[in-house]
Order: sequence, then structure tokens, then C-alpha cells
Amino acid sequence: MFKKIVSNLPFSSALIEQVGFYAKRLRKEEATRRLGLIFMALAMAVQALVVFQPSESANAASQNDMVNGGISSLNEYLQSYDANIRNLKDVMNYAGITRSEILSTTYSSWRVNEKISWGFLSHFSYTDGERQHSITTIDSKAITVYSGPLKLWLGANSDATGWVGYSQKMGWFAITKDNGNLVTDTIPTSNNYPTSGIIFSKTAINNSHGFVDATSLTATASDRINYTISISNNGSSVAYETKLEDNLSDILEYSTLIDAGGGTLNPNTNVLSWPDVNLSPGDKQTRTFIAKLLDPIPSTAKGKSNGTSFDCIMTNTFGNSTNIKVDCPAPKILEQTVTQLPVTGPTENIIFISVLIALTTYFYARTRQMRKELNIIKKDAISGMIQGI
Repeated sequence: MFKKIVSNLPFSSALIEQVGFYAKRLRKEEATRRLGLIFMALAMAVQALVVFQPSESANAASQNDMVNGGISSLNEYLQSYDANIRNLKDVMNYAGITRSEILSTTYSSWRVNEKISWGFLSHFSYTDGERQHSITTIDSKAITVYSGPLKLWLGANSDATGWVGYSQKMGWFAITKDNGNLVTDTIPTSNNYPTSGIIFSKTAINNSHGFVDATSLTATASDRINYTISISNNGSSVAYETKLEDNLSDILEYSTLIDAGGGTLNPNTNVLSWPDVNLSPGDKQTRTFIAKLLDPIPSTAKGKSNGTSFDCIMTNTFGNSTNIKVDCPAPKILEQTVTQLPVTGPTENIIFISVLIALTTYFYARTRQMRKELNIIKKDAISGMIQGI
């Protein structure tokens, strides 16, 4: 268009009106491209901040982690092991894995299949394959660790990464990167949950939708859920004394506790506990508490180290597991539909934005130059017409 107008201008002075019209168009186009250049520069600035100060996941750590937030190197894991942070050394001693065997591990990947994952929280039921292990620590305290099929977290055909090694006592084992948790092929045969004759169970009722089984429908904002836990001494011929507590971590991601049912909630661990109970043969104890779903329901991304965190399901285990689907907002639906985006790093992103900035700058400069040239030609043409040329 530019070349056509300029080349025909000496043959038709009437084209001077088209020159003026085209000059106005170029002025608007220049403003648009200037705005595009500004936005590209802002995008580059944001990307630079991501490179030099990368963001962290809002829920990158979990109470289930053996190393809080995961590890970036084997040396980092050994520091926690040597200091026995979160009783890490106690757990590895229980599993029969020595420091030298940990030191001999190499970073690799493995297929989940029937591997067993260890952690500090109960997520599944006994029938799902989860087992409870009571461990006596170096300072003679008692802690509880849980082991269960890793495929319940990731899927049997998935691949996991971490440091892989071999133990004379345990055999194949691995330490995961995202949470520092232990993964094995087998578990010790002692301390398996539950105790013979002692039955733990849980039910959940949705009060806001006709007092129906809460696991049979999707919970919505502000719904009230009645949880009832029970423990009974059905098969034992002697009295049984036990702690009565329930970890509500996964429930409280989407709800708040409005009635503790006489229990006490620890705000640091999200464990709801009652006084210890002593069950004579045939006795049964029940406790009920109420949780109210948040409004609005959070759109927080799934946990990095704990795949069941913010997964739009409220999971709770007390003998058996209750899984209540949550009516999550649109961003979470997209997260569940698109499980993995193209993998790009900061370098690729900066290169891509740099190319866009270069193209935007070129077209802006070209439009600016064409407008200036057109204005000069317009002035010369008008000047020639006034002089009778």
C-alpha cells in the first residue's frame, strides 16, 4: 500500500488525500504496536523475576514428609538423617537400612508397580494395603509410621524418581526426591495394624443434602459433614486400652471443624484427639464431630510432595477410608483434565519472549519510520502543488 501510493503520487495529485488517510492509519498502528512492545517488556521483566527468584509451591511440604519439603541432594538427606530430624534415623533403623547403604544409593527412576511408600500420615485403609508400624525411638519414645501401596498415590504404571539402593536386610529401597520418603518392596512383619479383635471404623453423613452417605455425592460449599468414628473390642478376651485420635489434615484443606464432639484439635498437626479409652471385651466407643465446607472452596493446586493434598477429595481414614468428592472451582477442573503441560524451563521461556520482543520492536520501528516518510512526502507534495509544480 505504501509503495503503491508513493509511486503513483507524481501522476495524480488527488492521491494526496489517500496519503493523509494512510498516515492516520499508520499513526494508530504505531500506537497499537507501542502498546504491544510495552506488554512484551513487562512479560520479560516477570520472566526475569521467575528465573532469579523462582516461586515455591504454596503446599510444597506435608506432614507426611520424612524430610519436610523434600530434598535436592543426597547430602541434604544425610544431614536430616544424622540429626535424626523427624525421627528419620529411627525409621531407617526400624527398616534395617544403614547409613552406608544410604550413602551408596544413586539417583534414578523406577516403575511404581507394587512398591510400598512410607510416611507419617494414614491415608488409606487396612484393606487397601496400608499398615501401621509402632517404632521406639533412640530416646525411648514411641512414634507411628504408615506404609502403603505407592500406586494408590501415583498409579501402578507411573514412574517415580529418587535415590535407589540395596539393603542387606530390606533389599531394594529408594528415597523419593519430593518428600524424602522411604520406598521399599517389602515391610517388616511386626506391628501390623489393626490389633486382632479391635475394630476401627468411620462413617460420614452429609447433613445439608438430606442426611445421606457423604461418599455417595459431591459436597458443595458450606455443606456440613457429620463424621462418626467407632472402636470396638469384638474378638479380644481382655480389656484393650488405646489412644483415640483422628488426623483431619486432608479434611481441613476444604473445610473447618465447627464441632469437635468433645475432642481437642491440635492446630499444628490437625489431629483431633479424645482421652484414652479402655475397652472391655464386647465394648464399643463412638465419637462424632462436624466439619463445614469452606465458601468459597479453595482452588489451591495439588500438593507437590503429597499427591492427595488439594485433590478435590476429602479423604479420612480410621480403620476404613471415607472419600468425599468436593465441588471444586473451574481452575481445579482444568488441573485435573490437563494433567501435564509442556515441560519448559526458564531459559526456553526467556528465549521465546526475547524473540517476540525482537519481532514487536521491528514492526513498531518499521511503522514509525513509514509514518515519518509519509509525512515528509505529504509536505513535499503540498509544497509542490502550492508552487504550481
